[in-house]
Amino acid sequence: MIRGLVRLALVAAAFALGTYAFGWWAVAVVGVIWGAMNPGMPRVAVRAALAAAIGWAVLLAAPIAGGAPTIPFARTLAKVMEVPLWGLVAVEFVFPLALAWGGATLGAVLRGDSGARTAAPAPR
Repeated sequence: MIRGLVRLALVAAAFALGTYAFGWWAVAVVGVIWGAMNPGMPRVAVRAALAAAIGWAVLLAAPIAGGAPTIPFARTLAKVMEVPLWGLVAVEFVFPLALAWGGATLGAVLRGDSGARTAAPAPR
């Protein structure tokens, strides 16, 4: 259990640092690498998606902890985009989640996993 949490924390850090250094494209790249490194791991795509969401949560929380006016900016941005604030925040987590899920699935399939552990089974 502890080993799994440590791996989750490390890959979340990889998603966060990759995003910070290279932008949102790094989420897909780290996801592919994670999936290719762990093709036989059960729910590899789910773990990657969770780690990406955690990594982006840290990236979103860091400016708030530093005293930046992030909340008022988010309210203003949501008003300009004509979406509720919760919708704007939800997109901030769904986007990396989907990128990491797809990347990890692709990496696992390219490495040799049939996809049975990363996606729904194919109909017979």
